Amino acid sequence: MAEQELLRNDGTEIQIGDRIESDGYFGTVLYIGSVAGTKGVWLGVEWDDSSRGKHDGSHQGQRYYQTSQPTSGSFVRPNKVKAGVNCLKALISRYGRIEDENAGVITEDLYVLSANKKQTVVEMVGAKKTNEKQSQLDLLQEVSLRDMLVYGAGVQHEELLKIVPNIEDLDLSKNLIPSWKAVACIAEQLKNLRILNVSENRMVLPEKTESLSSSFANIRTLIVNKMKYSWENILQCCKICPNLEQLHACFNSIGHLSSSENQLQKLKLLNLESNRLHSWDELLKLGSLLCLEVLIVSNNEIDDIYFPDASSCEKSILFPSLRSLIITHNKVSKWKSIDEINKLQNLEKLKIMGNPLMDTANPETVRQLIIARIKNLRRCNGTEVTEERKGAEIDYLKRYGSDWVKAGGSQDPQKNRPSLEFTNIHPRYQELITMWGAPEDSELKQLSTTLKSNLLSVKIICPLMPDREPVEKKLPASMTVQKLKALIQRLYKIDSELQLSYISQKMQGPEIELDSDLRQLSFFALETGDTIHVKCPVIISTYT
Repeated sequence: MAEQELLRNDGTEIQIGDRIESDGYFGTVLYIGSVAGTKGVWLGVEWDDSSRGKHDGSHQGQRYYQTSQPTSGSFVRPNKVKAGVNCLKALISRYGRIEDENAGVITEDLYVLSANKKQTVVEMVGAKKTNEKQSQLDLLQEVSLRDMLVYGAGVQHEELLKIVPNIEDLDLSKNLIPSWKAVACIAEQLKNLRILNVSENRMVLPEKTESLSSSFANIRTLIVNKMKYSWENILQCCKICPNLEQLHACFNSIGHLSSSENQLQKLKLLNLESNRLHSWDELLKLGSLLCLEVLIVSNNEIDDIYFPDASSCEKSILFPSLRSLIITHNKVSKWKSIDEINKLQNLEKLKIMGNPLMDTANPETVRQLIIARIKNLRRCNGTEVTEERKGAEIDYLKRYGSDWVKAGGSQDPQKNRPSLEFTNIHPRYQELITMWGAPEDSELKQLSTTLKSNLLSVKIICPLMPDREPVEKKLPASMTVQKLKALIQRLYKIDSELQLSYISQKMQGPEIELDSDLRQLSFFALETGDTIHVKCPVIISTYT
């Protein structure tokens, strides 16, 4: 009876090192055998959650196994745990055809609650058709077996090649897989496998990578989140994936990195989100990854960004192919870090929300300053950088014009010699002067960040209501066109859609359309003294 209890349904035997689950808790089998003073076979288990256990592997003074935590071990009868199913059985269970009108859906569980909490049964439409489509196993390309208690390939793992030959994307996360060798037995049968997710498994690291690398030769994307791996552990795993292009190693408590000159040289994307990286020095160790295009280090503790190999106006040789940097929710607070990012040769996309730097001014001002400081930026915090670049760069010249003059800058090219200190603080300033010209004397007044100085005194007129006097208003430069429209609709009691334009008091020319509802008034260079024209197709109600 005891021997039968140690067998899974497919005939494989539970062994030391295997993973098990019981009442929602996961653990590793470290002992199989008898315990003094009892009858039958016991499993000595170390639980992932140490609060689940009672001891360190010893009982009544006798040691049976050794746990890593003082209270993470316990003895369990084999029939009280689940030792898992093989990959093929889990796959058929989730994707196989179900001979039932409702395709296995329990219709009694499908209902909605009314306001008086009365249940109304709803009909499940299309479940059978969907199941028939999914159950064509030979056509499956994306397969998720997450949390299906998969332990490995089983004794007939060669059946995978016959039944599901076209799988390209396989999710094996949060299962009972004990080792990379067990994954290799699955991967070697899936010749088209490109994306592999083994997150949230406790897997023994491969000792001899050479014997496993052939099984993972086609893997291009590897996901190893929440594995409790160090960076050295991650690199050891990557040795078995010689052609890796994308690596996701999130939530692993990684605090230190090491040079990867001999590894990851084909890597294009690296995701280290939600680890424990404190210093940019650690990221610089990866600067020799010549093919890396996307680096994600969100939700870490990085407070500064720098490239010491290049001066303020030079480009760094590190990360030569990097096009996208995602560093949201860190501790970056200095504008110098943005100037340092400009040293990257090919950076086009930056996400930096959730850093203290973003709180130094209103969001639109911060965005414009980032755009002005990073020359080739095409996408900032998720939105495209389009025609706003010119305005951002010219505003940057005006904003720091007074500092430039004090540092030795001059509109006379022969006398324009700003100090090295100013150039280090504003490395793009001279470049912007070359592009747009030096700021005029009238533009050198420091831009104030107070609300009062950012109020625009404008005149609002509605040509379709000639008997209504123009309205004088002071509007924040940060007000969006959408909010201005709402204000005008209240002023004129207009219910229809509006079209707004303005005439500049300084520049002769046609009316300038305020044609983007989400843009701020400052984007359109609206100034005090300008006149806003209100146009609407139909006036539904008139003023009183």
